[in-house]
Amino acid sequence: MSTANEPPKEIQAINAELPDADKGTLDALDAKGGEGFSEKVVDAIEMIGEEKAAGFDSEHHSEITPGMRYLHVSRTIHQLVTDRNRAVGIYLAVASLLLTASGAIFHASPAGDLIIPIAEIQRWCLPIAFGALTVLALFVAFLLTRTRVGLIYEVAKMNALLGLPVGRVQRVSLLSIHFILQALISCAGGASSAMLAAFMIRLGNPDAIGLSVGVGVVIGFVVAAALIAVDIATISYTTSDELLQNRADGK
Repeated sequence: MSTANEPPKEIQAINAELPDADKGTLDALDAKGGEGFSEKVVDAIEMIGEEKAAGFDSEHHSEITPGMRYLHVSRTIHQLVTDRNRAVGIYLAVASLLLTASGAIFHASPAGDLIIPIAEIQRWCLPIAFGALTVLALFVAFLLTRTRVGLIYEVAKMNALLGLPVGRVQRVSLLSIHFILQALISCAGGASSAMLAAFMIRLGNPDAIGLSVGVGVVIGFVVAAALIAVDIATISYTTSDELLQNRADGK
């Protein structure tokens, strides 16, 4: 009979099956492993839940065939691809909405007095829109990088189940869908930052037309190149053959 301070037997059984269940969560800050401790725990809990739903318990893990684990990995890959495509779609939808709304504001002439004059709203709508698109591009670019790392690890586990070398995974390819989408978001973020910089320079000096264009182009190029470089460096570093092998072996 368990005491009031002890968790239920079901929770104790799950904790016993988790990898390093008594380990602290500061390992989630470790970028070298490609996946933090908290994410490993979530993956383990998800797998345990599926096994429980299928009628398996901790005493019958041998009944879980490699084929079943292969299907689990395949489903995870499908989820990652869906998340990647959804993130890009959301960015394009937000960009379209912001630019369309800015065009509508330019043609607005409301009657009566507004708390903020319509002229000020029209003046600031485009800089705010481009600033928001720049920040959103950063988040989407980092999300695409994280998704790519997850895909490589899942494919490595799939190759391990098939008896294939995990190093067969191609990390960076200029013709891959990931790189094309990453380049799209990076260029969009660079263009947005270039427009924002041009607006801000013209705000301080309305006559600096050439300077605003030149500085804007440089800033846009730097932002786009930096996002692509960070993506390539992060993927290459966090998906080395050694880390992939350790992950595939469950270490």
